[in-house]
Amino acid sequence: MKPEDLKDIHRRIKAAKAVMDNCSICPRDCRVNRNKGKTGYCRIDSRLRCFREMLGYNEEAELSPSHQIYFAGCNLSCEFCTVREWNEQPDAAYTANFDYLVERIKVRKSQGAKTVNLLGGEPAVNIAGILKLLGRLDSSIKVVWNSNMYYGPFVPEMLEGLVDIYLADLKCGNDECARKILGTDNYLRIVRGNIVKASSVGDLIVRHIIMPGHLDCCLEPTLRWLADTLPQAKLSLKTDYVPPIGAKYAPQGYTDKEDLQTALKYVRKFRLNII
Repeated sequence: MKPEDLKDIHRRIKAAKAVMDNCSICPRDCRVNRNKGKTGYCRIDSRLRCFREMLGYNEEAELSPSHQIYFAGCNLSCEFCTVREWNEQPDAAYTANFDYLVERIKVRKSQGAKTVNLLGGEPAVNIAGILKLLGRLDSSIKVVWNSNMYYGPFVPEMLEGLVDIYLADLKCGNDECARKILGTDNYLRIVRGNIVKASSVGDLIVRHIIMPGHLDCCLEPTLRWLADTLPQAKLSLKTDYVPPIGAKYAPQGYTDKEDLQTALKYVRKFRLNII
């Protein structure tokens, strides 16, 4: 975080709270008054709800160990989401205690945390509360924005200078798969646009999970776009896809060695910066 941007934090918090009077934080554009307890697609009002904080070793090597702070509520409905219950019932999570979280960040740093990793759910729908938390942190702390990147232009404006590393999920390579598996329209235009913006204001890692049966429709177009648009960006390919029970569209198999070999072939073909 940049110290000069922390000086502007109170204005940003006020602006984020005001937007929630008629919420347009994300492309869902629900226009509900979250400050009065109303909820839209993300199912959360104005309160920041935290359901987990932990020292994680499963992120990319340069980020780990990472202090992962999970916030409930999301604006996507990914069929393969591993924390889906917290997004469908965010009220089951505790309302965030900022004093407690600040203290835990200090403790986790003493335990070796390289970064504070903001995730969920989707942190963007919790932008007001997250800004309040960031405003209480030391500027030397390295902040990771771990996001699905499906948000409107208000969010990058609020985050500029406060985030060091954007860990950006790029889940699908076409809008049809995104509509079926993630439950959203206009996915590529919005997410790719936000990833390009993030590349100009902080370090960027683009993460793509390899889904079995989606190498031609999602993996290849994603890697091709990255090579054409952000060839120097760091690429993280994930092979830990877990097939969800009862999903209608998400693949039911696991990523195998052949899938991985195909993915690496594309990486070499496009000369990508894989980490």
